[in-house]
Amino acid sequence: MALFLGIDGGGTKTDCAIGDLTTTLGRFTAGTSKIHRVGRDAATNSLRAAIQGAMYAARCTPDQIRHSCVGLAGASQPEVQEWLQAAMKDLVSGGLTIVGDNVIAHESAFKGGPGVLVIAGTGSIAYGRNERGDTARAGGWGPIISDEGSGDWIGRAATAACLRALDTGTNTAMMGRILTAWGVTTREDIIRIVNSFPPPNFAALFPQVLAAADGGDIVAREVLTRAATELAQLARIVIRKLWPGDMPLKVAGSGGVIRNSTQIRQVMQNAIRAERHNAVWDDSLVDPTLGALYLARHAPNASHG
Repeated sequence: MALFLGIDGGGTKTDCAIGDLTTTLGRFTAGTSKIHRVGRDAATNSLRAAIQGAMYAARCTPDQIRHSCVGLAGASQPEVQEWLQAAMKDLVSGGLTIVGDNVIAHESAFKGGPGVLVIAGTGSIAYGRNERGDTARAGGWGPIISDEGSGDWIGRAATAACLRALDTGTNTAMMGRILTAWGVTTREDIIRIVNSFPPPNFAALFPQVLAAADGGDIVAREVLTRAATELAQLARIVIRKLWPGDMPLKVAGSGGVIRNSTQIRQVMQNAIRAERHNAVWDDSLVDPTLGALYLARHAPNASHG
């Protein structure tokens, strides 16, 4: 029986699903497989753990895999492709398709149809495909110069907002939460951490910002509003490229930032509709791993015999 494998390799986790032509038979989640964050060895270990866990759940062996599709950020970079091709060759048999994480998420959201997907997890990107098959993207150029509205962006913005609050004498519950999250006690400790190399995992601060905002902290809510505005702007850029005029379109969101923050979803949706009143928001759960599994099943060179 031919089996297929799909992987969503994100900045915080690697999720693997294995299935036949119609049914998902096993899934497993391991740590990040982003080589620029953890290095090749750790990324390979996460990839191996995710695949082996999914194979155990599916009760299959590596030689049963007919085709795999891996979606991950930075997939177009030569060093990422070279690493992934070598790593997957050692882990499973069959063919391999490598695409961006935005592609597998879009597949899950729109089932091959047109629409704009805004992804905000550790990083961020807006990606769309219209009725003619034309595609466009905005953002997603990395945490230093882009990834607006992402978990990493929010962590950086929240830290800066806390330090500005100290300068102006404004109270914010985020400061205490950030101090606790990083296990430190003073402003000087925060300054040392944020200016260290390699930089800290700013995205890990998102739950603290969210908790502060949900508790009514004004500074935290301002940070989330700014994040939502940035994400809406990414979506609008893609919409203007692919749907000129006032054509109707579908928009969906994916990633932990959008999924976990009602405020961000509402502000982002309102900002998009303010420009394009025909935009219809789809609140269905987006599962990028199943999008990757779908693409593995339907890859042009995937034999189903």
